[in-house]
Parts: sequence; structure tokens; C-alpha cells
Amino acid sequence: MKMVREEDGKEVIIDYSVKYDDIYVRQNGTWLIKERTAHFSIIDARALQG
Repeated sequence: MKMVREEDGKEVIIDYSVKYDDIYVRQNGTWLIKERTAHFSIIDARALQG
């Protein structure tokens, strides 16, 4: 996942690695996510060029 945010007046792009632990439920013949726990790890953060 990539996110852009502002730090010290400059835009920074951050690349994350995300692992999801999901609990599913079957409803009306379709699988849906009932509960999601996300585990984020920062891979890289750098100034956005442009």
C-alpha cells in the first residue's frame, strides 16, 4: 500500500507492507469479511518528486 502525507511542509510517499487477518462469514451465498485486523510494516519513506 502507498500513502502520501505531508511532513515539514513537504509531501512524503510511504510504502507499506500489510498483512490482514480476516474472519469471514457466508451470507446469502456470498463470502463477506466480518472482522479484519491489519498489521502494517513501513518498508520505505521518501520525499515525493514532482
